[in-house]
Amino acid sequence: MTKAWALVVGDIIDDVHVVADGPIRQNTDTLATIQVRPGGSAANTACWLGHLGASVNFLGRVGADDEVRHRVEFERFGVDATLQVEPGGHTGTIIVIGQGSSRTMLSDRGANLTLDVSDIGFDDTNAPRVLHLTGYSFFHRETLDDLLELMDRVVQRGGDVVLDASSSGFLADHGAAWWWEIARHATVLRANEDEAHFLTGSKDPIEAVEMFTHHGVTGIVTLAEEGAVCARPGQSASHFSGHPLGPEGLVDPTGAGDSFSAGVVSQLLSGGSLEQAVTEGLRVSALAVTQLGARPSSRQKR
Repeated sequence: MTKAWALVVGDIIDDVHVVADGPIRQNTDTLATIQVRPGGSAANTACWLGHLGASVNFLGRVGADDEVRHRVEFERFGVDATLQVEPGGHTGTIIVIGQGSSRTMLSDRGANLTLDVSDIGFDDTNAPRVLHLTGYSFFHRETLDDLLELMDRVVQRGGDVVLDASSSGFLADHGAAWWWEIARHATVLRANEDEAHFLTGSKDPIEAVEMFTHHGVTGIVTLAEEGAVCARPGQSASHFSGHPLGPEGLVDPTGAGDSFSAGVVSQLLSGGSLEQAVTEGLRVSALAVTQLGARPSSRQKR
């Protein structure tokens, strides 16, 4: 029997992580820890899945000078990556400024905007058990038909499509109605509190996640240290407490949502329930925020 596998499609980014030692002072210097690391929401999720021992394929797009560097990084986590190259273009870049549990991001989408998914091929015998996509693959893109068709193909073959809302700012650029036309092609939608508020108009995460289900998807709203709430269509929401952090405490919240999604997808791959998936997502995200950067420090031994 073929092992269940996940297909992750989406953004690759070079992250510039900035963690200030204190409040950022305007028009002068502030001491900070600055590191440049490979990132991107979808790429991070793929690496966390590889870290967890899942069988995962990734598709993304980079600048011509960066293909080898990013390929080596995916191989480090056991991810089978297909990297398209943008001739004459550059890999996307984000400056991530972390202050406590908050973060501010300045984004240059780069080669991600021209990702082409039309060549992804599979049939009933080798379809992915889970397809994971983030909102970043849809934002500011000229056409969505190829992505929507890919989502439908996976669902038609009995798989799950896990969709991450990704960015309240970019959602606001496009509108909630635009997003729900995309989300109805998924089976599971994850959002944080700000994203859920924008998409539903409700500041109550339980009410918001139940409103997700009115669009035909299983909803998950993550609540940072307060855990998460989730709901299936036709059912009431359940709350899950946050997983305790290690002795390091909160170091960097970047990648918390990406690692949470990896935990969810890993459980869906192994046949776990929604409750098991959310619990694993909380465990993995609690690990992620105790380190600097959005990816695991190393590959987990299987």
